[in-house]
Amino acid sequence: MTDRPTTSEVGGPDRITRAEWDRLAQSVTDRFAPHLQAAAAAVREAEQALLDAQDALTRAQEAAAARRYASDRLVFMRVAVREEVDALARKTTPKKVRTSFRYLLARAAELAEGELAGFRADLDAARRDREQGVDACRVAEQVARSDLDAARAMQQRVREAEQAARAGLAVIEQKVQPGVD
Repeated sequence: MTDRPTTSEVGGPDRITRAEWDRLAQSVTDRFAPHLQAAAAAVREAEQALLDAQDALTRAQEAAAARRYASDRLVFMRVAVREEVDALARKTTPKKVRTSFRYLLARAAELAEGELAGFRADLDAARRDREQGVDACRVAEQVARSDLDAARAMQQRVREAEQAARAGLAVIEQKVQPGVD
């Protein structure tokens, strides 16, 4: 006797074979696997970015708490230079005037150098605060949280798209091949 194919193995206009059914199910898996993996990777990256932002915020807060007060020596240098100018005006002999002027010149040059260095240091500190300060780190953490929420929402939409394809398979199973186990 020859083996006759069962009804689930015979295709027809209103039926699909078990092999064709398996191919359809595998095609859904194959088509969505890269998207699901990419979505999961995006979520992992966003989670890592949030952890990094939280670490940076913690470091910035610790650095701000550990920062000690430092007086600005330029304030004192400015006063000293003004006092030297006043002292120069009170000198009575040419020798004392020249000596006082040399001292004033050296202090004024130090003040100018200090002003320039202070300006550059202030600009650097302001840039550092904008990029790495507590407020900047708080904003970066909020952005990282927002990005993580967006990545999770995207991952859920990818899952929903896969579920829609699987729901379509279920409809095919009900409509085209109601007897398939």
